[in-house]
Amino acid sequence: MAVVSDNKKALSPQWRHSNRVYAILEYNYIVFPITLALVFYSYRESVNAIGYWVKVSDDGWNSSAIKHLVLYGAILLLQMPPFGNTLGLCLPIRPNKYVNCPKIRRLGTLHVCLVTKGTNVQTVLNSTRCWDVLTQRSHPSVRFHVVLDSADNEHFRRELPSYITIDEVPGAFSPKRAKFKARALEFFRQKYNFTKEDWILHLDEESEIDERVMRTSLDFIEKGTADYGMGTIYYTSTGHWDKAFTSAAEVMRVTEDYGRFQLPVRLFRRPFLGWVHGSWILINGAVENKVTWDTENVCEDYWFAYHAAAQGFKFDWLHAIVREQPPCTFTDLWKQRRRWFTGIGSFDRFLVRAALLAGAFGGIGSLIFPFIGVFGQRIAVPTWYREFIMFNDAAGIHAIVSACLLQDFSVIGLPWTSMLYHVVTTLLLWPVVHIVHIMALFSTMMSPAKGFAVINKT
Repeated sequence: MAVVSDNKKALSPQWRHSNRVYAILEYNYIVFPITLALVFYSYRESVNAIGYWVKVSDDGWNSSAIKHLVLYGAILLLQMPPFGNTLGLCLPIRPNKYVNCPKIRRLGTLHVCLVTKGTNVQTVLNSTRCWDVLTQRSHPSVRFHVVLDSADNEHFRRELPSYITIDEVPGAFSPKRAKFKARALEFFRQKYNFTKEDWILHLDEESEIDERVMRTSLDFIEKGTADYGMGTIYYTSTGHWDKAFTSAAEVMRVTEDYGRFQLPVRLFRRPFLGWVHGSWILINGAVENKVTWDTENVCEDYWFAYHAAAQGFKFDWLHAIVREQPPCTFTDLWKQRRRWFTGIGSFDRFLVRAALLAGAFGGIGSLIFPFIGVFGQRIAVPTWYREFIMFNDAAGIHAIVSACLLQDFSVIGLPWTSMLYHVVTTLLLWPVVHIVHIMALFSTMMSPAKGFAVINKT
């Protein structure tokens, strides 16, 4: 359990970051439709030159084309929602919508709550050192906490500054159902006896925040009307592209942040089922008291969001970036995904389990059809249908490329050559990442993950 003693070394981030991406996102409804059109045009010209996995039928519709349309349409529907990532990028995001709004709610206390098992000590210290420079440290209604689910607190009590409260979860604390991280969160909830004017900003141990995160949180609380907020996470704090596969896998998560995670929250003020993060979520105290964290589900964030939405609480998006790190190894990524799938798969709601399987089968279909077309027999389809298939391909490519560039663009001093390498590598690894996720899901169905795997962050 090594701890960096040199404060200067610990304080220096591997990358310097900025929030300049929001200058782009302010006009996303102009920028991304244009870039989507350019990607589609370039993709169509390329496949027309080198060939495609479907061909144009001179006779229009035929039995093979009809069968393909039915199956392909089913695959699109299984993406839930179809073109969700594209719509999320292209519909107005309005990242600064609260800036000029009046305050309409009173803030009691904002608890910034970082939860840790205590095994990644240096990671926690790096994350909390980001708090040292926040102007909101002096805000009379903001409190900073490290919730420690371990009796070994020596390093934290020695290294953490006095303005941070260490809330150690007692070994004797035993709620009815909650285990692991949910148990720590339930202890924190009960200890501070939240009111409807209190808010909790939940962070993982590697979550690094900045001024915009805090300012956005306070605006959300005082100027907004939602009860639950969730924001965008970039995986650039440390280890950014040290490991190509795990970094490419996290680009897929950024893609979904701008797409199917953000879209239903912006349009309908609720997530699709329980699709949320476990970090960079801002929850009203009354919501926590109503739903509680008393669940044995190892995907406690999904469980909580599902039940909060079911009880009518309103959600909205937090337009600021929290920075985390990708898993250090393939094994860590595998364990992390298996825990997610175990928690979601153990839900006692048919629709939740069906949606999980639907995503997997939709992914299989999106890979199988091109494979058959390239290595088997190309299906003849009408011209307009071929154009539609190419547009769907281009939309997927555009969403991934956009997310990869938006993440890299926040890293100051990152060369454009590196950005290009990241884009190309992500596109090449996307099918492999998808297959790994499908394998992790099916392995979980056969043998659910046991316990709560805390992955290595060093």
